[in-house]
Amino acid sequence: MDIGYSALAVALLAAIISFTSFIYYTRTQDVSIYNFSKAALYGQTLFLTAAVIILLYYFLIRDFNVEYVALYSDNSLPLAYTIGALWGGGSGSLLLWAWIISLFMTGIVLKEQKDRITGYALAVLLSVNIFLLSLVLSINNPFHRLTFIPPDGNGLNPLLIDPGMLIHPPTLFVGYGGLTIPFAFALAGLLAKNENWVFRIRKWTLFSWLFLGFGIFLGGWWSYTVLGWGGYWAWDPVENASLVPWLISTALLHSVMLQESKRGMKLWNVLLAIGAFETVILATFITRSGIISSVHAFGSSGIGPIFVYYIGLTLIVSLVILAFRYDQVKSMNIFQSITSRESSFLFNNIFFVVMALTVIWGTLFPILNEAIIGTKISVGTGFYNAIVPWVMLSLILLMGISIVLRWGTTSSNEIIHKLKYPAAIGLISAPVAYIFSFTDISSLVGISASIFAISLHGQNYLFDVKDFTTKTGTKTISSMIHIILNRRRRYGGYIVHLSMILIFIGIIGTSIYQTNYSTTLQRDIPEEIGGYTFTYNGYSRIEEPNQNDYRINLVIKNGNFGDVITPSISENLKAQASYTHVGVKSLLLEDVYVIPESFDENQVSLTINYVPLISFIWAGGQLMIIGVMIGLLPNRLLLKEEIN
Repeated sequence: MDIGYSALAVALLAAIISFTSFIYYTRTQDVSIYNFSKAALYGQTLFLTAAVIILLYYFLIRDFNVEYVALYSDNSLPLAYTIGALWGGGSGSLLLWAWIISLFMTGIVLKEQKDRITGYALAVLLSVNIFLLSLVLSINNPFHRLTFIPPDGNGLNPLLIDPGMLIHPPTLFVGYGGLTIPFAFALAGLLAKNENWVFRIRKWTLFSWLFLGFGIFLGGWWSYTVLGWGGYWAWDPVENASLVPWLISTALLHSVMLQESKRGMKLWNVLLAIGAFETVILATFITRSGIISSVHAFGSSGIGPIFVYYIGLTLIVSLVILAFRYDQVKSMNIFQSITSRESSFLFNNIFFVVMALTVIWGTLFPILNEAIIGTKISVGTGFYNAIVPWVMLSLILLMGISIVLRWGTTSSNEIIHKLKYPAAIGLISAPVAYIFSFTDISSLVGISASIFAISLHGQNYLFDVKDFTTKTGTKTISSMIHIILNRRRRYGGYIVHLSMILIFIGIIGTSIYQTNYSTTLQRDIPEEIGGYTFTYNGYSRIEEPNQNDYRINLVIKNGNFGDVITPSISENLKAQASYTHVGVKSLLLEDVYVIPESFDENQVSLTINYVPLISFIWAGGQLMIIGVMIGLLPNRLLLKEEIN
């Protein structure tokens, strides 16, 4: 038996022992049982880590007798991508997922207190890992050996030989793994009859939300800048599958605040925690079933139906537990006025859930239609674009208005007083945008709403800085830093809000004002296209192992501006296929995006896209990371003086 497979088997055994022991601990609360359970959990993590290292070792020594290694690497694969090939297929990605969850469990043991909630939560997490390890040991074994040793492997998909491959998939899996934690603690709270679970999940959920969001953002950047798919988002089923748990976890991060402070939305929070986990499993099904056609999918696999059964089983068990503990999750009515901060959180959740349900329905409807009627159909971008942008617009307005609302109720005079200047700035921004050629009515509404929300955030920040300066005598510049550190949770959230607004503005520009040109350029003859002059200066051939790259040399000019961009077409000799790599010149307010079609010594055929405001999306993604990191700062970094 392979040593890696043996390590997995021991890890599964340790997980079963630890699961059983933690369940026993919740009944007895015997510290010695807890310590034994913890030791078994450490054993699971240790042997899972060993299995990951062993599989990585097989990749590094090119052990093509291991089927998984032969399928996803070859002798010419560079070292970095040999490591990345670990998660290049379904077996390796499941192993990575189980390993990440085991690391999360180890963190919970080290950080959380010994009590029944922790015991139940770890038992739930262990049950998930038992399921994953059972799959890996049975039908998705990455250590399966061939009856012969091939001289070389198949190699990694050429499209995946990119730095994005090294970061994007594992980042998503950290997010997926982390979203098992609110699910586990929600069930633990029900089983332990303890509401305090909600206080235990914030940082775990925020950390997971950050990684999942960053993974989605990175995937969009990768598909736009490298893969040449023509954009950062295409409502692809697998893209959608990663977006849905992010949307639901976003709603959860907001609604738990009402349970923390007002003891409200208890039932709703449990349902959101369950929903986030179930949609992660749904994403796995979509990726691996082969039922849905996607550029991201791992292909057809017998593992898909198993995940459907698992979704059904975990959902039934969760709802049964919830039904038996229904009295525990009853909440008092905290929504006394529509002009209250409580109501703004409620509307926030409604909007995010509506968006999530829209994406789920658009993704699953073709499957259901084929299963029931027998007809294959597809849901185009028009379906999503008819609903999602307006929900996003509502969220942008809500982000701004919620700032001025108080807990309980807010007088109309106070609302008008705080809204008047930001509203005026927002209204003025519409004709300004029109002057800069933003003529579509919907885009003007979106930009006006965005500027309105940004102005409200800025106004609130300046008021807080002024108040802090007055009370402490601190210099203004110092106050601007101190106020963020003292109120890191609030301002971390505000920065994330601003990041979403920037992304929304970027979506407006790219979806409404993008222009496309198809052209054929003759060598050394300049041609003006959409305000830029392009000149084709031939191509260069670069030979690499198993691949030839043909880099097309284009000179682009606009007034005093000039630069060279080099889109390319790669000819993979092993796969006997060609792949396009776009050329992108990023300017302040737009990208020049060039897709090569065909070429020879004398001419080149191109598709040229002008993509306005795409930089806002990339800036928004980076700002989101900054905001979350501020929110995750430890308490010891806070100033002693807290201004409420």
